[in-house]
Amino acid sequence: MENVTETTPDIFLIKAYLKGNSKAFDILYYRYRKQLYGYLHNLLRGSSIDVDDIFEETWLKVIDKLPKYTDDGRFSAWLFRLAHNIFIDHIRKKRNRYFQSIDQEDTPELPTPDHHRPEEELANRELAEAIEDAVGKLSTEQKEVFLLRQQELSFKEIADIQQCSLNTVLSRMHYAIKNLKIFLAETRKLIK
Repeated sequence: MENVTETTPDIFLIKAYLKGNSKAFDILYYRYRKQLYGYLHNLLRGSSIDVDDIFEETWLKVIDKLPKYTDDGRFSAWLFRLAHNIFIDHIRKKRNRYFQSIDQEDTPELPTPDHHRPEEELANRELAEAIEDAVGKLSTEQKEVFLLRQQELSFKEIADIQQCSLNTVLSRMHYAIKNLKIFLAETRKLIK
């Protein structure tokens, strides 16, 4: 079995895992778990049970599909594509079953640094909540492009994930930014 470390490239970790090295998969999992969970959490806006279910289902699908994985791009793009598909299936099932929107009441507060003064902490918390609310108002496609860019995926990788053209992704990002500015301006007016 191959000797793998935290610096081993993804493709070698995958090959080592497929040869029976479970440590290789552990490294791959720990490398991407926070990014994937954060992406799903932001996409589902606080429905922690759904986030956990989709997160777990994504990793199970990764294990199932790794033997067929081809290194035609970054593993992270492939991983997020799987998560995207599972998310879409989840939304379809939920819509068909219950005809209700995603629950947004359980959205946790974003952490703020402890070294700020109370008024700064309050302002930072209000800003974080305003941004989170504004992102939540975006269309699903715009929200997903915005969140995937936050995970440092390229527009080309996002186009592959969303199965659309690069121009469509660029347009979605353009409108996401434009809409975020509008939503945040409206929030600012309400606060004054």
